[in-house]
Amino acid sequence: MVLGGTLSVGVVLIPWEYRTDLVRSIKALFKPEKRRYKQIVTECLNLLRLEKLPAIEGKKEDLYLRILSEGLELVQLGFSGEKIDRILGEKVFQSVKRVRKIGAAVKGLAKYPPAFGLMGTVLGLVNIMKHLAAATDASKLGVEMSVALVATMYGLLVANFFVQPIGELLMKKADEEEEYAEIALQAVLLFKERASLVEAHEILSAMVPDEQSLDFNEIISLEEAA
Repeated sequence: MVLGGTLSVGVVLIPWEYRTDLVRSIKALFKPEKRRYKQIVTECLNLLRLEKLPAIEGKKEDLYLRILSEGLELVQLGFSGEKIDRILGEKVFQSVKRVRKIGAAVKGLAKYPPAFGLMGTVLGLVNIMKHLAAATDASKLGVEMSVALVATMYGLLVANFFVQPIGELLMKKADEEEEYAEIALQAVLLFKERASLVEAHEILSAMVPDEQSLDFNEIISLEEAA
């Protein structure tokens, strides 16, 4: 009752057009990965160095890669930095807003499993009352009482150990994707301005945790290779 009822409510409440994003987002939660700031900064600097994005095919599900790819196209089409910032900024906002809506919808489901569990308990108690009226053996009533109360426990477990944490993780993932996309957007604007690798390194490094920033010597080697 708890699982079936929660899934039924989810089908009703979560917008149908989000089903693909929901499945993909939940699958991603079961593939833990380290925070990728260093990798993203490296790819952004490679954009400035190579003026292209090698091996991007097959990775378009990553928002920051879509921002880099579309930003490169906008630069090549001659859009101004202000228009690029406006266009890509809106793409980031809409993409992250979509993931946050999914996360909020999943979190909203957390209030339903306890209700379904309580419903199961109430049905169990109704059955116990019938047995009391029929003067059923007390030992059997104790077993039925425990079974009835288990439904409430299942409802609390599903809500607090599965549904609520998944919603929280989806919201956290949305925040991370927004941070990654903001770095990519800044890299596109630096590419538009023809900034040097060293300048780009300093600006992008300010947007990531210290432990995730590239070493300055690595940037110098990239610039020498260019």
